[in-house]
Amino acid sequence: MTTSHPSPELLMRLAAGTLRPAAALVVETHLAMCPRCRSDRLAMEALGGVLLESMSPSEVDARLFERTLERLGEARPSNGPRRRAPGLGPNLGIPLPPPLAGRATTGWRWMGPGTAFSRIAVPDDPTAKLILLRIAPGRRMPTHGHSGEELTLVLKGAFEDEHGRYEAGDLAEEDGDSEHTPVVTGSEDCICLASIEGTLRPHSMIARLVQPFIGL
Repeated sequence: MTTSHPSPELLMRLAAGTLRPAAALVVETHLAMCPRCRSDRLAMEALGGVLLESMSPSEVDARLFERTLERLGEARPSNGPRRRAPGLGPNLGIPLPPPLAGRATTGWRWMGPGTAFSRIAVPDDPTAKLILLRIAPGRRMPTHGHSGEELTLVLKGAFEDEHGRYEAGDLAEEDGDSEHTPVVTGSEDCICLASIEGTLRPHSMIARLVQPFIGL
């Protein structure tokens, strides 16, 4: 399944808080670039509030309030100096939307001729695969499938695959049943933000040899 905007199901999962942190960050970044989808999200959250209000009340554990206060106390920040995460700008050299600002990154790493990637830290899910991809004009990525969900948001430039053309702000959704061969079009680098669940399934021998070194 592929769309240029988040599918209703994906937005509903975001509103319900059931998306994994990396995938949620990709969708939040799209929302920062797309007023239409921000409006759709608010509508879904309002609908969820109406549904909650219409539900019959149920009994609650008498100590729930006390346990909630205890957890809030545990989460209260200390009075010591706070360390700021390194910004993305200095070690990547590109401007990025607000949801990505201040997140730790590995900086650009070689992935192949004309391609580089950078891992973005996701403290809420340390095993998450959240990456930035930078691909030179005219470059063709290896044909690959997916063992899980992949969300790819174009931040700059454009690419095409078997499903269509994607420009800045467009979001592509791929699942375990899809395969594609992205090709960068235009005269500038294409920079994408991607969350990958599971592993990629590359078809070419070279891609399979490189895959263990980049951990995707």
